[in-house]
This record gives sequence, C-alpha cells and structure tokens, in this order.
Amino acid sequence: MKPSIKHAFLAVACAGALGANAQETLKFGLSVPLSGAGAGWGKGAEFMCKAAAREIKDAGGIKVKGKTYNVECIAYDNKFTAADGTKVAQTLLNRDGVKYMHATGSASILAAQSLTERQGVLLFSQAWAKSGKGPGFPLTFADIVTPFEVAPVMVEYVSKTHPQAKTVALFNVGDASGREAETVVRPLWEKAGIKVLTSDFYERGTTQFQPAAQRLAALKPDIIDMASPPPSDIGQMFKELAVLGYKGIKVATSGTAAEGLVTSGGAAAEGIYLGAAFTFDGPTATAHQRKLNDEAKPIIGESLSVATNPAYDAVYMLKAGAEKAQSLEPKDIAAVMSEVKFHSFYGENIGFGGKDTYGSSIQPMLPVYITQIENGKVAERAKIQPRY
Repeated sequence: MKPSIKHAFLAVACAGALGANAQETLKFGLSVPLSGAGAGWGKGAEFMCKAAAREIKDAGGIKVKGKTYNVECIAYDNKFTAADGTKVAQTLLNRDGVKYMHATGSASILAAQSLTERQGVLLFSQAWAKSGKGPGFPLTFADIVTPFEVAPVMVEYVSKTHPQAKTVALFNVGDASGREAETVVRPLWEKAGIKVLTSDFYERGTTQFQPAAQRLAALKPDIIDMASPPPSDIGQMFKELAVLGYKGIKVATSGTAAEGLVTSGGAAAEGIYLGAAFTFDGPTATAHQRKLNDEAKPIIGESLSVATNPAYDAVYMLKAGAEKAQSLEPKDIAAVMSEVKFHSFYGENIGFGGKDTYGSSIQPMLPVYITQIENGKVAERAKIQPRY
C-alpha cells in the first residue's frame, strides 16, 4: 500500500471510530424566574437541570438507536409573567432550537404552551394549576406535585392534628395559579368542617402586606392558609400578622423552604406548616439528596425544594421517554411517556398517573411531604405516598 493511500485509509478509519463513540447534545430549555420573589426557584431549577445532565453524562448518556446523547441546559428569566414567558419560549424555540423544555409559573407556562404544542416541542410543566394539562395538550407533562395532590394531605393532617380549629382564612396570589389553588383548597377545608371566613387575593410583586394582614387578623381565624404565594411573601405576611398579635395555626401549602420564610418572616416563620418543602435532615433523606442540597445552597441561597426539583426529574423523564421510544422526536416520546418509569430526585421507578384528575396520565406519582418550621429549620411531619 502506498503511504498516501495508507494514511488516507487510517484517517477514514479513525474518523469512523470517533463517529461511533461521539456524543451529541440535546438542548433542554428552561423558562424560569431568575429575578424577583421566585428567583430561588428558578436558580434552583437551573442547578437541578445541570445536576441531572451531569449525572446522565457520567452514567453514559442517553442511548437512542446506537447513538449517545448528553443534555445541555439553557435557562432564561421569565419573571413569572405571561409576556416574558412568551419571549423566553420564542427565544428557546426559534433561536436556540430546543425540542424539550421545562417551565415554571402558570402564566409563563400557558404562554409557552401556545407555542410548544403548535411547534411540536415537549413541555414539562411545573404549573401549580390544572389548566393546560390533559388530553388537549398531548406534548405537555407535569413534573411537580400540585394542590390537587398536596392540599388534600395538608388539610387532613392539619385538621386532625388541631381538632380545636374551626375557622380558616385563605390568602393567595391573584393570578391563574393562585386562583386555581384557591378553588382546590377552599372545598377541602369546608369538607373537613372548617369554616372559610374569607378568601383574599393580592397582586404578585406586592411588597406591602400590612393592609391585608389587618383584614385577616380582624377576623381572628384559627387557621390562615396560603396555598400559592412564594416564600418571601409568605414570610412577610405572617410577620405582619405577628405584629398584630395573630397566634393561630399557620399553613403554607406552597411553602418550599425555611430559609426564605425565616429571612422575610423572622420569628413569625416558626411553626408554619409547609406543603412543598423537603427536609434533608429527616429520616427519609438519602445521601444523594443531601449531596445535591449541599452543592445547591451556596448557589441559590436556600435549600432545594419541591419547587426546584422538577427540573431534575424532567431531564430524567426525557431520558426515559427517549430510550423507551428509541426516538428523539417529541411526539414519539410523548406517545410512550405514560408507560415509562424514570429515576426521580425522590426515588427510582417513578411512573405517571392522575388520569381521574387531569383526563390523561401526565402526573408523576411522587410522594407528598408535610413539614413544619421548627427552630428555624424544616422538620418532617408526614410522608404520604401518592393516592392518584
């Protein structure tokens, strides 16, 4: 063999070997709040997406038809608004070319969904609301427990733990997620024999809670439940209530972590029941969960929570769906998603359910944790396996 021909042959052979082992990248978009009251959730979601991507890469990647794929996380700030949610979705889909994305905030999610469903993009929804889920949205899957899963557990636990409580006041954000959360929790309290004295709403972005606190305190409810506000708002509201002498039962169905509540609420945060928090000191926490939390806290300023962890699960849902379908096409993945079992932050072999609630099996069957702030930290009170 002549040298030139030999060298050419070796070059082609090496290129073929490299091609066989090459790992391609799947772009995974994140539409999350990176500023404002929900910034901790958005920054945590970005961290968790990257953590899942790193783990998958280290474990050998996503395997589809003999090829190996890794995940790249691309995050933009949706500011928890529909307008910015639309801008972020347009950027991710039309400029970055993503075919898979995770979104936080009901208004931002609905804005993004109008594009993702039309353009054939797989959307993992962290919506606290029911709208935008079900048979009418075949490319949308939930990646978080919602009031439909959390509120029944919370109401049952609090009403049984405090049988002397007879009245409740509700306080929620006046957007789509807050109003839908209210429609879930109100009948649950009433069914438990707890009278709803009032159900008030406020605009997201509010910084002065004294007028609202005065109104609630004047009613002297045994329980105050906030089923949708972010931690900083919850803390501020309970701080104002404490100044007014409120000493009743404090419930935050949407409460995600102690740090944000303690920072904004101070001593008033003590005793708040949380429906979306996770304690890393509790009996059910694993070494893997503690490790990720230790890495995340310096970055996001608070512990990981039910509001940050869905982005981690979403990446693993994508992996399970792509490998089950042996396809990277969103429609092919969506067609098999309800059949897959995926690795979750909360354990192995997590599947989908929720058909009775949403009309199709788009809800991950995750446990619900009831926790309470005790000495400035989250303490686990109950872990309930899914009943849906």
